[in-house]
Amino acid sequence: MSSSTEKPSGDSLSGADWYAIHTNSRHERKVAKDLERQAYQAYLPEYRTWSRRTDRRKQILKPLFPGYLFVRTEMTAARRLAILQTTSVVRIVGVNNRPLPVRDHEIESIKILLQSSVDSGPHPAISTGQLVQVMEGPLRGVIGVVEHKKKQKIIVNVELLGRAVEASLDTAAVVPYLD
Repeated sequence: MSSSTEKPSGDSLSGADWYAIHTNSRHERKVAKDLERQAYQAYLPEYRTWSRRTDRRKQILKPLFPGYLFVRTEMTAARRLAILQTTSVVRIVGVNNRPLPVRDHEIESIKILLQSSVDSGPHPAISTGQLVQVMEGPLRGVIGVVEHKKKQKIIVNVELLGRAVEASLDTAAVVPYLD
């Protein structure tokens, strides 16, 4: 349910970080393919949903964060310029014109949630709750924020984008996360 290509690039990915790339509306897949052609590791998290067409219904893939995708690279001035010059790239998410990396555990948590949860999908960002880590089951290792509603849910909050992903969990499966 997600697109990830790990093409070898000229640089070692050991010192590389993930960065959020803001794209033109509905150009996420095109930008991901263009960046992959340039030998960048691109990740476009997608989820399955039903289309809302009036004449028929079918399952489609939609970007989890519309208008955004992730690129893993060592952000040098030359690479930053190459990414920004890619067609349909609006900007690299950051502060004061400085790209801010996305934590590896946030990307890994998104990947685990999308691969493990049938009903995963977008969820409004939250600002309160306790940071926890899943200790058992298929989501083991996921770090997120707990939200209490009718049942306990773990929310993986990608802070740079102001959006989150949700999955239902048993209370016993999570413990407080100590950074």
